[in-house]
Amino acid sequence: LELGVGPLPVPITPPLQTVCDDDFDGFASFDFTGLDLIVLGDQTGMDVSYHVSQPDADAGDNALASPYTNTEANTQTIFIRLETVATGCYATTTLDLEVYPLPVVPEITDYVLCDNTGVGDLQEQFDLSTKDLEIIDGQNSSVAYYENQSDADAGINTLANTYQNTSSPQTIFVSLTDLTTGCISTGSFTLVVNPLPSTVEMTPLTICDDNANGYASFTLTDKDTEALDGQVDLIVSYHENEVDADLGANALSSPYTNTTQNTQTIYIRLENINTLCFSVMPLELGVGPLPVPITPPLQT
Repeated sequence: LELGVGPLPVPITPPLQTVCDDDFDGFASFDFTGLDLIVLGDQTGMDVSYHVSQPDADAGDNALASPYTNTEANTQTIFIRLETVATGCYATTTLDLEVYPLPVVPEITDYVLCDNTGVGDLQEQFDLSTKDLEIIDGQNSSVAYYENQSDADAGINTLANTYQNTSSPQTIFVSLTDLTTGCISTGSFTLVVNPLPSTVEMTPLTICDDNANGYASFTLTDKDTEALDGQVDLIVSYHENEVDADLGANALSSPYTNTTQNTQTIYIRLENINTLCFSVMPLELGVGPLPVPITPPLQT
């Protein structure tokens, strides 16, 4: 009768296995392919199996299939059985699983510009990097921008920070990458270019020079209807110079007395009350001299 004492196998504990969450629920799929070689090391003639509990590993019951979805949210320890085929001797070790959370893309506000190029094509240069802080929202993450969802998913064809839209509105896609785990979430926001109010060539506003000094009182609001040219939702204001008109500062009150003798150019600002986009156009003020009638001689 031959007696033998078989040596126990020596399983090597694999490193922590991590995957990124795919739907913010703490569960994901783990692939055990390749772990057998780590557990075996240079040992041969052995079987490797994976189990949800130590009793199952000890009994060799209920071996897990790969890929395996964790049953405990976020982190879980499973048990590995390494068994010598010839003797049935076995030993166990553990395998830790962790599901990394995804970065959270917040609800991103629209990026809105006015069509300040003045060509009416509703295209402007957008500085996409100005949205970084809003999208990162305090997370240890980096952000990139793409023209479509497939590029965002694949991380290819990243847009430069300075980007000219191709339509208005236009959807821009983003990927948010956790700098610690490398996990990625995607989202989107909208680029919008609003048109400027239309301008017209204003007819001069002329007042007769009643006191022959080159100055007169102008009722500027008399030009509101002409300036609006049928447009609605606009605010009309008048300014002494173009800088003030661009800034919307120092609006003139009506009536207004010219400060330059005889003729003066002031500026009209049309501002949309919904988009705040504005246009500026000049208005010429004129103080016309009174005619000087010559008294004819006595007619007899």
